[in-house]
Amino acid sequence: MSKKEFGAFVENMSDDELRAVTGVGAVLRDFGTAMEAEWQSRFGRLLNADERKENGGKPNVVANPVVDIEVPGIISLMLRPGGDNNKTRGNGYANDVGLSDKVKTGNVPPTLLAEILVDKMATMLGGNIAAKALVELQEALRACMKVEDGSFTFDKKAAPPLQHPVEVAEWMAALKTEFVGTTAGATHVSMEVVPIPMSTREEAVGVPEGGEHIPVPALEGVSEKGMTGGLSPSDADEGGSPVHDEAQGVVLW
Repeated sequence: MSKKEFGAFVENMSDDELRAVTGVGAVLRDFGTAMEAEWQSRFGRLLNADERKENGGKPNVVANPVVDIEVPGIISLMLRPGGDNNKTRGNGYANDVGLSDKVKTGNVPPTLLAEILVDKMATMLGGNIAAKALVELQEALRACMKVEDGSFTFDKKAAPPLQHPVEVAEWMAALKTEFVGTTAGATHVSMEVVPIPMSTREEAVGVPEGGEHIPVPALEGVSEKGMTGGLSPSDADEGGSPVHDEAQGVVLW
C-alpha cells in the first residue's frame, strides 16, 4: 500500500521539486534501515513452531507512527497511518514475529565448487587437465551468456545438453545442505502522504535567510480519500491544515 502511494506522490513532483530534495531520499532510507535494524536487535521476537501455533498469527507489535519530514524552506510532509491494509491489522505499522526453526537450504559458493571439482578432475587425470576440456567448458559458458545494458546473465536453456543429466542432478542436489536457521520478522507499512503548506511551517520555524521554498507537488488524479487523506495542497493553502498530534510526531531535519 505505502509503496504504491509513495510512488504516486513522487511521480507527481516536477523536475525542479525533485531536484530540490536531491539526496533526501537516500538519507531517509539509510537512517530508516539503521533504525529498523537496531529495533529488531532489541525487540525482535523469535518463536518456534509450537510457540507460533499458540500465538495464532498475532504480530510481534503494531504501531501508528506519525512522521513529519521537513526540509527547511523546501518541502514539508506528514506521513500518517493509512490503516486500510490487512497486513498491518488496521494500523500504520506491523511487525511479524521471526522464526527460530526455519529450515533453510545452504548452497555451495560457485567459486568454491568449481575449485574443488577442477582439483578432483586433475587428481583423476594424474595432475593434468586436457586443454580441450577447458576450451569446451569456456565455449559452453559463452553459449549461455547474455550481455545487456552493461551486465551479463546466464541462460541455462542456451547451454549445451548434458551428457549425464541424471548424475548431474543427483550431484547438485547432494551438494545442497539444509540447516535450521532463523529469520527476522517481516515488517508491513500502510502510510499515507499529507502535504503541509510551507506557510504553516514558516510561521513555526521560519525560512532560512535567503531561502526559497518549493510548493509541495499537487496530486492530480489522486482521489480525495487517497494519499492526502482528503487534503490537497491547494486546499491547505486556503486555510485548511491537517490535525497532528505533536506528541507522536518525529521531525527529521
